[in-house]
Amino acid sequence: MARYIQKISLRPYSDTEVWTGWELEGRVGEVEGLILADNMSKEELAKLGVTEFQKIPRQYLDREQK
Repeated sequence: MARYIQKISLRPYSDTEVWTGWELEGRVGEVEGLILADNMSKEELAKLGVTEFQKIPRQYLDREQK
């Protein structure tokens, strides 16, 4: 399982962009559109506003491959 971060735009509701954390079950290494955060320190993540990671179970990730 690997941890990733992603910048998300809140448009059209706001001009703000936020960083969010994902923990992808069954995934390791690079994933297109995400930044691998496994080697980032808690301080680095906190500077981006990421304090927790949302776990995404494997069955949701492999759904399209079946």
